[in-house]
Amino acid sequence: MRLRFTHLTPRFRFWNKAAVALAIGLAPVMPTVWAKGRTLYVSPAGNDAAPGSEKFPWRTIQKACDEMQPGDTTIVRAGIYNEQLFVEVEGNATDGPVTLQAEGKAVITAQGLDEDNVIYIENKSHIRIIGFEIRDLHTEDGSGIRFEGAGSHLEFRDNHIHSIRGKNAMGITIYGTDADNPVSRVTIDGNEIHDCDAAPSEALTLNGNVTDFEVTNNHVHDIVGVGIDFIGGEDGIVDDRTKAARNGVCRGNRVERVRANYGGGYGPGIYVDGGRDIVVEGNQVSECDLGIEVGAENPGVVVSGVVVTGNVIAGNDKAGLVVGGYEKKRGRVRECRFENNLIRDNTSHAKAEAEIWIQWAEANDFRNNLIVGREGSEKPLLYSENPNQENAFDFNLWHLPGGEPTFVWSGREYAGFEAFREGTGLDRRGNRVDPKLAADGIHLGPGSPAIDAGDPETKIAPEAKDIDGEPRVKGGRIDVGPDEG
Repeated sequence: MRLRFTHLTPRFRFWNKAAVALAIGLAPVMPTVWAKGRTLYVSPAGNDAAPGSEKFPWRTIQKACDEMQPGDTTIVRAGIYNEQLFVEVEGNATDGPVTLQAEGKAVITAQGLDEDNVIYIENKSHIRIIGFEIRDLHTEDGSGIRFEGAGSHLEFRDNHIHSIRGKNAMGITIYGTDADNPVSRVTIDGNEIHDCDAAPSEALTLNGNVTDFEVTNNHVHDIVGVGIDFIGGEDGIVDDRTKAARNGVCRGNRVERVRANYGGGYGPGIYVDGGRDIVVEGNQVSECDLGIEVGAENPGVVVSGVVVTGNVIAGNDKAGLVVGGYEKKRGRVRECRFENNLIRDNTSHAKAEAEIWIQWAEANDFRNNLIVGREGSEKPLLYSENPNQENAFDFNLWHLPGGEPTFVWSGREYAGFEAFREGTGLDRRGNRVDPKLAADGIHLGPGSPAIDAGDPETKIAPEAKDIDGEPRVKGGRIDVGPDEG
């Protein structure tokens, strides 16, 4: 949950799975062979008194949620199912998961029904839900798909979740509420989530004791509230505040038009709020209040080990990259890395802050980023009001089309990059120069000064890719920004 208020002061690469696992300290993901389960069927023309076979299918998906056994797959044929589901079955590591698989356009609608969620799962493992349209929920605290408790090996893939209305009306929610046993091995991939009244919550969230996850290739758009969120330290989820969303990857997602309707309107497209040891990589975030934020809303929470790399953060309203707890009495962000991102044109709103906005944060590293301001904007490229934070900048490329950029560091304003560098000692090997971006505003054009201009000491996994899935290094050293020109 995000509660942000207007300031009262005057200035208020894509890796394969094995490589990703190695990057965050997990064992590589290996194929699993299970014992063969049954294939069952549901159809709008079926009957729950039938055996659930291909010829004699069940009528409701709930029947499958009650009757499946480990290793079973239920094929749900095209049609409209007016149901709210409670998943009462689970798989195991020997026989395999239980799978609900849509065939064609299988729609689960909660229209006219009064439970809080469309699909609810509690304390279960080895479950897959694939390919459904999930819609038409009106709730005050519910989700299209919601998991609570503890469990492992959960997969939610290729679902289309929308029209979740009300308040705290979310798309996919994972709540790890057991302090002793986490929710682990979670895959949320290829879903489209839109038109959700998530405020003051999130459209896609992993909150509490959740570990070892992949949130990949989702399209989240037109959301009231926050887009994708990884949370720790929030009251009412798990008492142990160290049990935060952690050891995961947020990669290849597209997030658009996420805006909050509370607290002055500071809804980030992607948000790490109290989570830790998370790789945020190769995402594209645009037309949100804020692009990507790494923060800590809850007092006493320290966020660390987050790597934000290779993202395109462009065309957001008030800031591109935001780092730190938003008030002194809130949490802190320490020892995180922000590298090879494109941060461009993120200050169109009258209350915009900067392309990079640093709040209560220290000992973080910013390098190989490409920062381009909005033409004609008087907003600084970098804004940091708080003193003595010891954040490091180097090998970044800064540019304001048609003007001289300004920087605010420790509350002091610097007119021009050279004045900023000399006055702060930061970004000694950075540069202020037109990056010569291609017409799409993302890729490097021929002869761009960002080519081979990154830190030669940057550690790069052999399998690392740029924003197009191409090798991360083509020349003698890494380029600045997410594209390897």
